[in-house]
Amino acid sequence: MILKDLTLNNFRVYSGENRFELTPRRRYGKTRPITLFGGLNGAGKTSILSGVRLALYGRASLGTSISQKRYEEYLCDSIHRNRRTGRSSNEASIELSFSYAKLGTDSEFHVRRSWRRTGKSVKESLSILENGAPIKGLSYEQAQNFLNELIPIGVADLFFFDGEKISQLADDTGGPALEQSIKKLLGLDVVERLSGDLTVLNRNLTRKSSQEQVAENIEHEQKKLDAHRAEVERIRQAITNSGVNRAEVAQQAKRIQNALEERGGHFSSSRKDIENNIDALNEAKQEVITNIMGYLSDASPIALAINFTEKLEDQLKNDLNSIAEQQEIESATIYREELYKSLQGQIDEKNLKKVDSAFSILLEKKRGSEPQPVHDVTPSQAGVIHSTLRQAADQSERVKSLLFDLEKIEVQLDELGTSLARAPDDSLIKTEFENLQAVQKQLASIDSELDRLRSLARTEASKAVETARRLDKLYAEAALCSDQNRILEYIGNANQLLSEFVDRTAKKKIEDLEFQFTECFSRLSRKNDLNLRIKVDPVSFNVELLTTDSSQAAKDELSAGEKQIFAISILEALAKTSGRQLPMIVDTPLGRLDSKHRGKLIESYFPTASHQMILLSTDTEVDESFYKALSPDISHAYRLEYDSDIGSTTAHEGYFWQSGRVG
Repeated sequence: MILKDLTLNNFRVYSGENRFELTPRRRYGKTRPITLFGGLNGAGKTSILSGVRLALYGRASLGTSISQKRYEEYLCDSIHRNRRTGRSSNEASIELSFSYAKLGTDSEFHVRRSWRRTGKSVKESLSILENGAPIKGLSYEQAQNFLNELIPIGVADLFFFDGEKISQLADDTGGPALEQSIKKLLGLDVVERLSGDLTVLNRNLTRKSSQEQVAENIEHEQKKLDAHRAEVERIRQAITNSGVNRAEVAQQAKRIQNALEERGGHFSSSRKDIENNIDALNEAKQEVITNIMGYLSDASPIALAINFTEKLEDQLKNDLNSIAEQQEIESATIYREELYKSLQGQIDEKNLKKVDSAFSILLEKKRGSEPQPVHDVTPSQAGVIHSTLRQAADQSERVKSLLFDLEKIEVQLDELGTSLARAPDDSLIKTEFENLQAVQKQLASIDSELDRLRSLARTEASKAVETARRLDKLYAEAALCSDQNRILEYIGNANQLLSEFVDRTAKKKIEDLEFQFTECFSRLSRKNDLNLRIKVDPVSFNVELLTTDSSQAAKDELSAGEKQIFAISILEALAKTSGRQLPMIVDTPLGRLDSKHRGKLIESYFPTASHQMILLSTDTEVDESFYKALSPDISHAYRLEYDSDIGSTTAHEGYFWQSGRVG
C-alpha cells in the first residue's frame, strides 16, 4: 500500500483546501521512503494523522466507546473556524488517495469523507472510487465495512500511531489487547468466528434430531442462555455509557487542573508541606552548626597545622628511640662496674684495666653516636599526644562533611523559599480547588459504578458460561440419537482441527514476534549491554521481559526512554510479524528520548521500518543534526506554519531551516 495524496478541506487548523503529496520520490537512483512534516506544537501535525485515520475509519478512529453524539460533536468541532472573524464554514471534508494490492492486482482507491452542519446535527457522507470509478451500490455502512475489511483498524493501529500510543504501550504488559492484535494480524479471528459458526451449526443440527425430553431441556436452557446474554449486553451498554461519561468528566477535571497549575495551584497545594520542610531543614541546619562549633572548640583546629603535626609525630618517634638507647647505655655502664668487681682477683690488675678501658671506650662511642632527645617524654605521654593528633584529624574530616551537609541544606532552603514565594494565597484559588474536588468526587462515583457493573457483568457471564456448558452436554446427549451423527462428527473434527490450527499458528507467530522484538530492541537501544528479549505467554498473552541469562527483568527499572524504545520495538515486531506492507505514520515519537536513543531511531528505525514513512516532528525532535543524518532517506518535507491571528496553518515544502526540495 502507498499513500499518494491527502487533502484537508476546512479541517481543524487548515483553512480551505490543503493538498499534501505523500508518494515517496525517487532521487539519485533510490526511492526515499520518508516524508517529513515539521511544525511547532499546535501547528497541525497531529491533524495529518487524525485526517488519515478519520478518512479510513470514521467514528472508529476515535475509539470503540465513542457515542454517535460525541462523534458528531467531534466533527462539528473539527470544522475550521477563522479566529479573526469568528466565523466558520458549514462543511469540511478529507480526501485520501492510495494504491493497494488486492487479490494480486494493484488498484487505485480514492476515499472522500465529508460532513455538513445542519442545525444541531451533522450529515456525513462517504464515497469510494476504485481505479477512478465509483463503487456502486454501497450504503454508508457498507462503504465503511469495505474500508474496514480492506485495512482492518486493528492492523492500522500498528502502523498509524502517535507518541501517546507509544507511551501507553510502554506501560502495558500484554494480555487481551495483545491477544486481539496478534489474532487480527494472523487472521485467526476469522478462524475463531468459523469455529463459532460450526458450533452454532452443531447445535442447530442436534436440536432437530434430539428426543422430546432432551429438546424440552435444550429449549429451557436456551431461554436461560438468551436471558443471560441479553443482561450481559445491557450491562455492556451501561459500561460503555459510563465510560463515555467518565471520559467527559475526566476531561473537565483536566481543564480545572490545568487552570490551577497556570495560577500556581500546584505550589499552593503543597504550601504546608513546603513550610514543614523549611522548619525541618532549619532544625537540621542548627544541629549541624552546633556539631561544627563543638568540633572547632575541641581538637580539630590542631589539624590546620598539618606540617607541624607530621614533624611532631616524627620527632616524638625519634625522641622515644633516643631515650630508649640512653637507657640501654646506662644499663651497660652499671653492668661494666659489676663486671669489673667480679673479675678482681680472678685476673691480674693490668689485664683487668685493659678490659675495663676497652669496655669504657665502646660505651663512649655508643653514647656519642646517639642524638639528644628534644622532648623528654615517656611512651605513655607520647601515646596521649599521638591520640590527640589522630582525634584532631578525624574531627577535621567530620567538620568537612558537616560543612558539605550545611551547604546542601542551604541550597534546599533556597529552593524551598523560591517555591514558597511562588505559591498564591489559598483564598485566590479556593473556588477552583472546590470545583476540582467536586469533579474528582464525581469521578470516584463513576469508577465505583463501573466496578459494580463489571462485577455484575462477570457474574452474568459466568452464569452464561455455565448454561452454555449444560447446553453442550444436552446437545452431546441428543447427538447420540441423531440421524446426522456423521455430519456432527465432521463438525467436531473440524472444530478440533481449527482449535489446533489457532494454537499452533499463534505459537509460531509469537516465536516470530519474540525474535523480531529482540532484533529491533538490540538495534535501537543505546546501551550495548542492555540485551533484552520478551517471552509472550501463548495462553494469556502476557509479556515478560527477560535478560540474556533468561532471568526476569523488571520493566519498571527501565528508563522512560528505554520504555519508549521497548514500545516502538513491540510495534515494529508486530508490524513485521503481520507480513503486511503498509505505510507508517508516526506523530512526535521522540519527545521522551535522549539524543543517543533519538540517533538510534534516526539511523536504524525510520529509514527501514516501512517502504513509506510519514514522520510528524517538531524542530526539537528532528533538529539540524538529526535532519542531516536522515536526509539521505527523505523524499520531501513540509513545513507547517501556524498564524495565531487567524488560527490557520499554511504548509510550505521544505523543513524548518531548509526550503524547497530535498537534495
